[in-house]
Amino acid sequence: MNSMVTEFHMSKLFGSFLADGDVGNWFRFCEVESALGMGMNVVFDFEGVTNLTDSFSNACFGNLFTDHPGADNGQTIRFKNCSSVVKMFLQRAIGVGRSRRQHA
Repeated sequence: MNSMVTEFHMSKLFGSFLADGDVGNWFRFCEVESALGMGMNVVFDFEGVTNLTDSFSNACFGNLFTDHPGADNGQTIRFKNCSSVVKMFLQRAIGVGRSRRQHA
């Protein structure tokens, strides 16, 4: 198991409402993929995030789970401090990503 971890504090990066899909996609592509490419485990900390949109969550997390089948193990990519609203959006986006991967 890899002990190197990069933690992203989502509210510090984006505020309490994660809404813009273009920003979510940029963040995934430039920041998250970079950390994963260096063999790091990634933790997303949602403390302080009160809401997000399908646009942001699908662009960031849906695409992430489409491109990284190994992320399903819960070690490579983890989430913490998720409210029930955040969990709902994450579950939906991850489901979209897994579905895309299965139909690719």
